[in-house]
Amino acid sequence: MEESRKKANRKWLKANYESITIRVPKGTREQIKVWADSAGLSMASYIREACKEKAEKI
Repeated sequence: MEESRKKANRKWLKANYESITIRVPKGTREQIKVWADSAGLSMASYIREACKEKAEKI
């Protein structure tokens, strides 16, 4: 990918998204990946959906 394209992508991501980093015990990442795959979602989408579902129960 051209450097100018990478720069444009970073700029767009910075303007439109926020980043959250979480730390989980070893093995948890792989379990989340399995759950996400079985739901047909990316890990990020799966985690967003899980958070949304949890918040709706409050």
